[in-house]
Amino acid sequence: MQANKYPRVKAGLANALLLTISVLVTYAVAEVVFFRFALPYMSLSILPHIPDRAAFFLQGSKREYVPRDYIALLGDSNAQGMGDWLLDTGGDRSKPHHSADVLHELLHTDVVSLGRAASGSAEALVLRITRIFGDDYCYLFPRIDEPRQMLIYFSESNDIDDNNILLDHQIRPHVDDLRGQIDRFLDTQYGVVSGWRCHGHFGDTIFRMARYLIKYRNYTTRLLDQPAVQQIMVNGSPLGAWMLSVPSVGLSEDRIEAGVLVFERSLMWLRRKFPHVPTTLVYIPSPGATYRHAGAEVVSHDIYIPPTGAAQVGKETVVDGKVFPVAAVYANSQKICEKIREVSIAQGIGFIDTRPALRAAATMRPLHGPRDWNHLNENGYRALGAYLASRISSSASDRCNDAWEAPKDQHAIAR
Repeated sequence: MQANKYPRVKAGLANALLLTISVLVTYAVAEVVFFRFALPYMSLSILPHIPDRAAFFLQGSKREYVPRDYIALLGDSNAQGMGDWLLDTGGDRSKPHHSADVLHELLHTDVVSLGRAASGSAEALVLRITRIFGDDYCYLFPRIDEPRQMLIYFSESNDIDDNNILLDHQIRPHVDDLRGQIDRFLDTQYGVVSGWRCHGHFGDTIFRMARYLIKYRNYTTRLLDQPAVQQIMVNGSPLGAWMLSVPSVGLSEDRIEAGVLVFERSLMWLRRKFPHVPTTLVYIPSPGATYRHAGAEVVSHDIYIPPTGAAQVGKETVVDGKVFPVAAVYANSQKICEKIREVSIAQGIGFIDTRPALRAAATMRPLHGPRDWNHLNENGYRALGAYLASRISSSASDRCNDAWEAPKDQHAIAR
């Protein structure tokens, strides 16, 4: 009697256990088939949908599926290759569309982008690195060697702003020891890989696909016909441009210092991770600081307004259309460049200021737009790639050059 008291409960538990085992086995088989066997033959168009470690292998700027003796690009959307060149391909990432392709073509070496749009310093130098290099035990992917060289793309447009967003929304400092709080966050949050992460890649892929369908699928069409709200000088004549990103002109001096501190601590973490890999900081100007302007003001894009108190955390704090004096844009460009250079040199890495080269190229043709005015277009990425190809073989340690004279290889850059 006692053995048959709860037959339905026992049967239900047995069925639930059988279902759970079936789901887990099916998931395990699906992830192995997808990543280990199918991924090498898939189109690069799936790049927005796959996790960071998988995306490492699926890029067009290398010779084989597993890159060897490669140059790694770290950073945000500039390192990822967003902009009109990608739009011109219809979003086809198998075709050349950014500086990694230019470097690959000119240097005849593998170049792999580790960049991801909207990444601040902590995301680019710690979180992404951890996700790509931090789970070598994972059987789903081949082993990844250390890069031969690393180029860190520092975006003057928004890296300082993104670092402040990290402080406000995740670290939320509450005492004077800001350095210690940033270090603890990097060590315990962004710099840690869960032992279960290997089995989360397939689920992450499904989530990314769903998010792309909801949020990003119209990227190649939603940036059409941006209205001209200001004029820049190109080839001696005014040219209409949309709102342009500027170098954190909306932040106070204390806020800029805090953003630089996040960069410094993130760079120190990266240097400990790869102490023997030659590394160079590539300073990329904001669109607003790249051009001469026909007027005395710049209409800005994506200005971060810090919250005024705890009650403001989580509210919309990024605005468009604010107007700043051109002189303030240029001054902030120089100020931030000098601060980032000081931190970079102190960590023993090279420093390349691309502003003179890109500004020289921008006097002859637009390097952004005409649809996406806040990322480089084909002219811009070719100018950037050509300049870096001519510089990275040396131990570069530029000073921040705020002058607008053309570099000696101006004509080569323009091509």
